[in-house]
Amino acid sequence: LFVFKPWVRSALCCLDARAMASALEMNNLMDASGELGDGIAEAGPDHDRRPPAPTSRSSLIRRSAAALVAGSALMLFGVSASIRGGAVARGGSGAQSFRAGGIVEESEFASEPCLCVFDIDRTLTGKQGWAGKCPDDLEKPGVQDVAYAQGTLLLSKLAQQINSTFCKACYRGIVTAGQASGEHSKERAEILKALGGVAYTRSDWWQDIGFNPKTHIRSSLVVQASDGSKQDSVVSMLAWWKADQKLTIDRERVHFFDDIATNVQAFKGTGINARQVSCKVRGPKENMPGQFPGKIGGCGGEPDEVVEDEGIHICG
Repeated sequence: LFVFKPWVRSALCCLDARAMASALEMNNLMDASGELGDGIAEAGPDHDRRPPAPTSRSSLIRRSAAALVAGSALMLFGVSASIRGGAVARGGSGAQSFRAGGIVEESEFASEPCLCVFDIDRTLTGKQGWAGKCPDDLEKPGVQDVAYAQGTLLLSKLAQQINSTFCKACYRGIVTAGQASGEHSKERAEILKALGGVAYTRSDWWQDIGFNPKTHIRSSLVVQASDGSKQDSVVSMLAWWKADQKLTIDRERVHFFDDIATNVQAFKGTGINARQVSCKVRGPKENMPGQFPGKIGGCGGEPDEVVEDEGIHICG
């Protein structure tokens, strides 16, 4: 491959290690066989060596082989990238397309797919201004959280340690009544990061369903889902995972976590598991309709509350 070798090597640079090694091995073997062939062609009966003709048969064979290796290398590159990349996530008009894999190896997910879906406010977050009362929570200076009384974002212990729970092996999503501080907010970026990024969510598009439980879900990140009807969004999300991400997740392998008891109880009869969190520290009455002391969480969820039990479970 004397003529084509630099070009072939540049094509091979993007291959994974195994594909590159195989292709380069073929390259070296053909170099050796080509030199042997040229030697035979150059040596006549009288052993007087003559320069090979520019269009000798050995040269044509070697050039054809080079083209074959180069084509195979590019094909292997495409297949390899496709395997590593996983499914392309899609969403609405505001969605970005990207390759979902490459961050988490597929082997790290459960062999039978599972899904952990979280509420945000007082589940993945604590009450703003309560950093002193919630020493395990992490305040994020400069990141606004507009939920309830508003203030600086306070990530719950659960948000910081999702990978210490069984959800480490599961895909992840959000169904929340809040807005996560709106489009392109720093809070949304922090929450997506806490979830493990797009390798776990397969989407970076936050779908605002405007409190309509009948909305067809097209993402794993759902905001403004009505309290008491979040189960409808989770069920619809499973259809998105199957149709768009080619992942069939059985309902008994889905776990939902929320700080409000009625949101958890609403999953009864769906076949989906649901558990109330933020049980140790409950929040005060917020200045909103329907609020009362203890209705919502205080410090947010904790990792030991995220267990793989089946069924519906509320605090106490």
